[in-house]
Amino acid sequence: MENITSYVIIGALISALVQFLKVKFGTTSTVTLVIVSVISILSGTIYFFLKESQLLPSIISILGFAGAIYTYILKRFE
Repeated sequence: MENITSYVIIGALISALVQFLKVKFGTTSTVTLVIVSVISILSGTIYFFLKESQLLPSIISILGFAGAIYTYILKRFE
């Protein structure tokens, strides 16, 4: 079984990017669906080619720890 953490982090990044684009450009639901589909296909393709190297696990780990530290520690002091 693949590492589910990688999928969750990549999905969260895609969701954040799509939400940013939706707010910035005011896209309709259909356009947003197309954007999500295109970005997901591109991300999946990149993930497929990078998952065998040591680069992707390093990036995923750093993103996971950075997100956790931001959410559970830094955000409480704002």
